[in-house]
Amino acid sequence: MRNSLIVWPILLIAGFLAGFIPQHSKANRLEQKVSASTAQIEACQLSEQLSQLRDAATLMFLEATQKNYGTSGDDANRFFDQAQGLENSTQDEALRTLLGGTLSMRDRIIADLAKGDAAVVSEMQPILSKVEQGTKR
Repeated sequence: MRNSLIVWPILLIAGFLAGFIPQHSKANRLEQKVSASTAQIEACQLSEQLSQLRDAATLMFLEATQKNYGTSGDDANRFFDQAQGLENSTQDEALRTLLGGTLSMRDRIIADLAKGDAAVVSEMQPILSKVEQGTKR
């Protein structure tokens, strides 16, 4: 009788561990997969944001070269807004520095576009070049 009082709790604990350990291992593996997938999704989202930033810079420059300063001004506002948002959200220090330098030209470019100054194209060229080179991932 005394032996059965000892055996039953031991069997109960062994049964619990036999069910718990495989489930715990499976949960850990799935958590690692989710973590890896989350990191991959974040990398893809950053890549998409950088692509949209390059597109906005290219449109801004293209419209300015065609002397569509009003449309280029709209594109410039969109470009600089995207750059500001990306600068605020990124942890990448090199990208933050690139965008900070680009944003320092914002007021001058917007003002020159509003005046219809053709010299704005030469101000945009280095920005476009830096954005194209600095955002390729």
